[in-house]
Amino acid sequence: VAPVHKIYANDPRFSVILLANNVGKRKAQIAAIRSSSGDLVLNVDSDTILAADVVTKLVLKMRDPEVGAAM
Repeated sequence: VAPVHKIYANDPRFSVILLANNVGKRKAQIAAIRSSSGDLVLNVDSDTILAADVVTKLVLKMRDPEVGAAM
């Protein structure tokens, strides 16, 4: 964690959340979502490979007020 934290610590686009212990993926994601400030949250795994246009497509789907989540 330390090398990654040092790289992004001074970048205002990132916020590093250090948890007291290994709480597992689900609780770590909940902590991240609770401290997020954007309108949308995208959760991915460390081995996820996203197509270049996937974020744009998801955002367009989320513009529909009837949509609560998009995949």
